[in-house]
Amino acid sequence: MNLIQLADALTACAVADPWAFDGSDLLETLSRIEVTAGVHQPPFCPEIELGDRFIVVAHAGHVPESSVWGFADRTELEAFILGPAGLTNPFTTFCVAFVDGSYCPFQLLYVDGVRDVEFSKAAQLERDPFGREYPKLRLEWLPTARHRS
Repeated sequence: MNLIQLADALTACAVADPWAFDGSDLLETLSRIEVTAGVHQPPFCPEIELGDRFIVVAHAGHVPESSVWGFADRTELEAFILGPAGLTNPFTTFCVAFVDGSYCPFQLLYVDGVRDVEFSKAAQLERDPFGREYPKLRLEWLPTARHRS
């Protein structure tokens, strides 16, 4: 998968909640590419190959700024999404995962009292954008069809 294919794949999956970013301006907002082969700095060639099988695009809506992260395996990808720079980070608008060039939707779940609750970025920003804990946070992969319109 090269960078322009990634931008096209982001646009096709139309991740827009809670902001209207649909991937079409990835190349304009891209500030960093870090794959297992090393770090790339701008300017980025749209044909640059992203050789890793597991890729996350993270976006910070307030900047706006996008980053591409590549991983050697699914465990590393999941650790990034669940980690301090991942989706629950108040400055991260969203994380979109790709495996072998295909969009892989997911949800984050945490325990609130005695029940599982789905993490919502919109709710996080509305209710408590800073300092909230998400006990027993975990990632659950979803069927791709659920997110297609």
